[in-house]
Amino acid sequence: MINLLAVGSALALAGPAAAADTLLAKTALQLDKGSVTAELWGDRLPSGYSEDLLVLLKDERGKLVTAYAPSIKGGYYPMLEAVQVKPVDKKAATDAGSESVSEAKQAAQQLLVSVGQGDWQAASEFRILDFAERNKVQELFSSADSMGLVSKAYSNEEKLYVTLKDGQQNVANLPEGVSSNRIYYGGLYSLTAHDLDGDGQQELLGAQQLVNGKQNVADVGAVWQLDGEKKWKQSNVTIMTTSPTPKSNTVNDGKEVATGVILPRKMVVPGGEATYPTFVSHDVELQNKINRLLQSECAEYLDSFYQGKADMAFKVITANEHIISLQLISGKSKFKHHHVNINPSTGELIKLNQILNYKDPDLMPLLRLLCTNKNMMLEYQPPAEWYIEGKNIFLMQNICGQDEVAGFALGNLHKFVLDKRWLEKNSD
Repeated sequence: MINLLAVGSALALAGPAAAADTLLAKTALQLDKGSVTAELWGDRLPSGYSEDLLVLLKDERGKLVTAYAPSIKGGYYPMLEAVQVKPVDKKAATDAGSESVSEAKQAAQQLLVSVGQGDWQAASEFRILDFAERNKVQELFSSADSMGLVSKAYSNEEKLYVTLKDGQQNVANLPEGVSSNRIYYGGLYSLTAHDLDGDGQQELLGAQQLVNGKQNVADVGAVWQLDGEKKWKQSNVTIMTTSPTPKSNTVNDGKEVATGVILPRKMVVPGGEATYPTFVSHDVELQNKINRLLQSECAEYLDSFYQGKADMAFKVITANEHIISLQLISGKSKFKHHHVNINPSTGELIKLNQILNYKDPDLMPLLRLLCTNKNMMLEYQPPAEWYIEGKNIFLMQNICGQDEVAGFALGNLHKFVLDKRWLEKNSD
């Protein structure tokens, strides 16, 4: 068990508030006495690094409720998320008239702050702020917690040795192709809040990476739960080694896009793992809009992971000024795919009928003629699953539990292309 280190004091607004001149992130937050907007402000340098971080809470009229400077010096890709990690008082909820734990958990939320410490491959700093006492803000998840579970890691004679902070020692075989060399580890790479048991209290699923040179050799995952004494208990600690992959394999890789960055978020539990995409942008409204969309599109595959039915991964297929095309992957030994195509400027889903003219009666006959995958059934209109890569558009159907794909050169479909920009090479 890692003891909580609480760092909590509301700051006078003179000084820090004057320095923090850029809105970095914001989210709605439910407190005991009503809903507020949480805003993260800071100084963003030309490099993208943000410092002098300050969280402001504002009521529905925009009036300042309180301010707090989290114990994070600065970093990249700042994000805010409302979470519910404190135990739910079922008796108090009943006394207050709540009809269920699900309703009660909205009584008060906490604020998860995440700030990257490098590019998308680097660890992040995580804090969870509790505003139950506005003049005495507490960091429920502290700097020490954000450092993760590993206290020592090294390799020797094709073996990986990992010592956790509770003294537990673990030995695993190094992945094939990884030499015995120094093992580096920073703090947590990822932290996801989710109510695993339906009691109204969210657990935290964290992942910490062990790195050999630039190669990730293992992930250390665990589930954190906050008890009634505000101490974190860890369970389901997992050390999962990873095999080297060629540079051409970009599954679960982050990616800079025209209006922001796609960031991976990873979870590792006994017998399973999931990596899903999030989005960070200098445009805070766009960031929130795309993340709401991604949460919706990833929900089915993440639910399968939480239930232990499937792992999850993703791939950025195309990312340019016209389109962010993501492939979501779910399964264990057999996989299914879902494609999400986003306008990077508006955050809206792009539908295929915005690219191809469905009203042209020649479209489907030509697709059937050009289709080289005879397992596909192209009858009345193109399938809902699709993506663009290079100068080609790919259509996908699930036939008898098997994903079937066919590619078409957009140039051959120029008669049906509604916007000729799609005839350009859609590469990164």
